[in-house]
Amino acid sequence: MAMTLYGSLPSPFVRRIRLFLDQAEYQFKTLDIFNDEERAEYAAVSPIKKLPVLVDNGQSIFDSHVIYQYLLQQQGLAQPSLQEYNLVSAIDAVTDSLVILFMGKRSALNVDSDALLFKLQRERIPDSLQWLNQQAAQGAFVDWHYASMALMALLDWAEFREMYSFDGYPSLLAARALHSERTIVKSTMPQ
Repeated sequence: MAMTLYGSLPSPFVRRIRLFLDQAEYQFKTLDIFNDEERAEYAAVSPIKKLPVLVDNGQSIFDSHVIYQYLLQQQGLAQPSLQEYNLVSAIDAVTDSLVILFMGKRSALNVDSDALLFKLQRERIPDSLQWLNQQAAQGAFVDWHYASMALMALLDWAEFREMYSFDGYPSLLAARALHSERTIVKSTMPQ
């Protein structure tokens, strides 16, 4: 039985797995999380109701981090360095914060308010991006690895959703430019 990856086209967490699976054989099942019927469909394979979900040989694997670990193990690949994990953690902090703000806006909440939930996200984003920009200036994203894939997915998603401008982070934009012409990057752009 072939692997099936469940996810939405714009999701940065789904896209990073799609980027990692370049050249792998798998089925991609797109889901619209804003559609009640499609949410019910993916709830059948994932009780946590988060995307992506990978189903391999009847086993559901939840969350992009667990999927990534599973795929590393299945492919016999080495674990990333601590530095790469730190990069992914910082990218996740920004991505999570932007997703919370996006969902807040989509729910007609005032995400610019002083409500602690939104305030913490707005503080976390520039601090994390500044650190990531410094890492990019030192060459952290020159190689095409999982952290580079996660960064690419974040930047493209945030711009697609019009959630953030990265003009103040030139090294991050330069890192994205290094990989923007890859076929898999072009074919998985958010839509």
